[in-house]
Amino acid sequence: MNFLLRTVFLFWLLMQPSSSVVLDSKTTVIVQNGLEGDSDLGVQQLHASESFRWRFRVNLFQTTLFHCIFQWNGVSHSFDIYKARRDEFICNVCSWIVKEEGPCMYFPGNLNCYNWY
Repeated sequence: MNFLLRTVFLFWLLMQPSSSVVLDSKTTVIVQNGLEGDSDLGVQQLHASESFRWRFRVNLFQTTLFHCIFQWNGVSHSFDIYKARRDEFICNVCSWIVKEEGPCMYFPGNLNCYNWY
């Protein structure tokens, strides 16, 4: 690639808005047990107020998906706890509290609750 073309490309790259997809950024998901009583959440057993977290990179096609099944007291519900097209631009650290009524993504001073599937 010649010098002028590289310079133009670099300038274009630097001028992109900050909301552009950054291929190297990682997302963190945190799920906290907000259920009372039984604490069995399947493979990851979380007692009251405990949480589990993991980090990953969203794929280029924004199809990254983490689907969870939550079980307690003979009840079973499922939910897409991370869905790139829904969550990628609203959180880098996606914090959830799981309640009997449904999962809630929480932000400082605000809960965004969803219904179970």
